[in-house]
Amino acid sequence: MINVLLIEDSAVFVMGLKLALKAREDFASVDSVATPGAAVAYLNAHPGTDVAVVDITLESETDGLTLLGILREAFPTVHTMVLSHYKKPAYILKAINSGACAYLAKDSSPDSIVKAVADVADGKCLFFGETLDTARITRLFGGEENMEARKPQGLTARELEVLQLTTSGYSNTQIASAMDISLNTVDSYKERIKTKFGLDSIVECVAHAVADGLVNI
Repeated sequence: MINVLLIEDSAVFVMGLKLALKAREDFASVDSVATPGAAVAYLNAHPGTDVAVVDITLESETDGLTLLGILREAFPTVHTMVLSHYKKPAYILKAINSGACAYLAKDSSPDSIVKAVADVADGKCLFFGETLDTARITRLFGGEENMEARKPQGLTARELEVLQLTTSGYSNTQIASAMDISLNTVDSYKERIKTKFGLDSIVECVAHAVADGLVNI
């Protein structure tokens, strides 16, 4: 079951999106907040949230693109995606670099948006909505090969720390103690690392990270 938070200040858009998401049986909860501060408070109070859907043109406190980076560091178990009126490739690139797993335009069909939320909850990353100029986005990434290479999004500082400690032989319990986090959070970091590397095991991730000079033995 999927738990979703909509971070959106358009009440009308929220109403429509909630109706579309709740029509599927695999969405357990769909809540909404209108500001970044409320989003942080909500996620602190609801650690079981799977996906945060972010509008980049929030009108208070900070913009959605900045909020993506905050959420990536503060709530590593929450997958983020963007729904926006803007189709500028520069915004898309910044969103992906800030941790968003997907970027869709708000004029996408309801079915495609709902499917995207479910896919993001399932750990799928780096895809774009049906109304975006994907050829232009591909050029922005430097071609299909480079875009594919970008799928393992850059590791955050905390993910890199988990990977380094794993490489150094630390158990999950020892990592949790060293980083002052829970065992569940350690598992979540490792799952995100595997997703970003596109690999099935943390051992394979360690081997690739050592070969690439990301961590030291």
